[in-house]
Amino acid sequence: MYKKKNDAKKIAVAAISLCIVVASLSVFTVMVYNGKRNFNDKLLDTIPMGDVTYSDYVSPSNQSLPSETSPSESVSSQDAAGSAESAPNDTSSAATEPVKENFILNPDYKSEFYLVVYKESQTIVAYQKDANGEYTKSFHCMQCSTGAPDTTPTKEGVYRIERKEKWATLAEKQYGQYGCLISKEENYYISSVPYSKKTAWTMIDGGYENIGKPVSGGGIQLCARDAYWIYFNMPKGTQVNVVNATGPDFKTQSLPKRVKKNGGWDPTDKRANGNPYFD
Repeated sequence: MYKKKNDAKKIAVAAISLCIVVASLSVFTVMVYNGKRNFNDKLLDTIPMGDVTYSDYVSPSNQSLPSETSPSESVSSQDAAGSAESAPNDTSSAATEPVKENFILNPDYKSEFYLVVYKESQTIVAYQKDANGEYTKSFHCMQCSTGAPDTTPTKEGVYRIERKEKWATLAEKQYGQYGCLISKEENYYISSVPYSKKTAWTMIDGGYENIGKPVSGGGIQLCARDAYWIYFNMPKGTQVNVVNATGPDFKTQSLPKRVKKNGGWDPTDKRANGNPYFD
């Protein structure tokens, strides 16, 4: 009799232990799943796609996203009217027209992109690899400002992105946001237009308005939105070919007008804390 009671007790203990093990495994499985999901969420957070339009910042793995501006992208300030209206009806971001001229020189095919700076049209085109791994797809087109031809012309040639700097020193007391150094010897950066300090509200007057004109000190300057696109998407080593030619006829994303009362803020710089254009 005692043995039967003892056996029943052992069976009960074993059953309880088994239930505890099953419950623990279930909890562990849920924790692993959530941990993996949170980890993946953190990885996705490194790609700034949640608070911008497709034509602002594009990662190669997100080409299927729509190009229309979402309602959340509209600038609430009445003084910044035109910022939301400036979203292009036809962006170049999803363009797939093959390269017509042979401006892809000595490509090493290490980077997903190859940049060509067209001095005649004052544009930068990012060419992406096609199915054969060659740079034939015109992926994204941006307005830029190259060097003044009579005084500080930007020299033609193939460069590489050597390093990246959140604030690059363009000249004495002039700094560019999201700087990608392409020539240490010439101090050529692909960056935003100049600021007088390393702060987002000190943009020097005239630089933003001159995007699309060859007036820089030799470097290649863009609005903050486009400078960041290159800064984020182009790895070090990406080749940059500066040519004296007109680029493909793709529509660039237009630039919102500045409002005088907003001082030295760039109206495309939605990543700058306190920017009144995105208040």
